[in-house]
Amino acid sequence: MRILIGALGLALLVGCATSATPVVQAQPVPSDELYAYQVKPAGSGGTLTVVRDSGMVGSGCDVVFYIDGKRAGKIGPGQRASFYIAPGQPNLGVGLSDSGLCAGMAIRSITGSVQDGKESIYRISGDMSGVYIGPYITYD
Repeated sequence: MRILIGALGLALLVGCATSATPVVQAQPVPSDELYAYQVKPAGSGGTLTVVRDSGMVGSGCDVVFYIDGKRAGKIGPGQRASFYIAPGQPNLGVGLSDSGLCAGMAIRSITGSVQDGKESIYRISGDMSGVYIGPYITYD
C-alpha cells in the first residue's frame, strides 16, 4: 500500500503540466496536417505561429487548432505551425482531436491579435484539466 501511495505521489509531482518548447526547437507540423491559412493573403497580412508544449500530459492526443472556428491544423507535442491571415483579432481555439480516448473535450478559445507584416506567437499548453491556448511569453 505504501508503495502505491508513494508511486501516486511521485506521479503527481512529475508531469502535472507540460513544459514550454522554445519556438526554434519545435518541430514543424507535417504539411498534411495543416488544413487552412497556408497561403499569404494578397495585400496586408501577418503570420500567426502556434507552438505546442512538450511533456507527458496529453502527449498521446493530438490537438486541433482553430482560427475563427475553422480547423486550421492538427498539432502534436513539441510541434509548431504558422498560418497567414489578415490583420485583426481572430478567435483562436484548441480542442482535442476526435479520436480514441482523446474525444470529448470542449474547445477553449481566446481572442488573438495579428498585425500587418508581423508574427504573433501563441502557446498551446496542458495540464490534468485539459489543453489551453495563450500568448507565447518569453521570460528573460
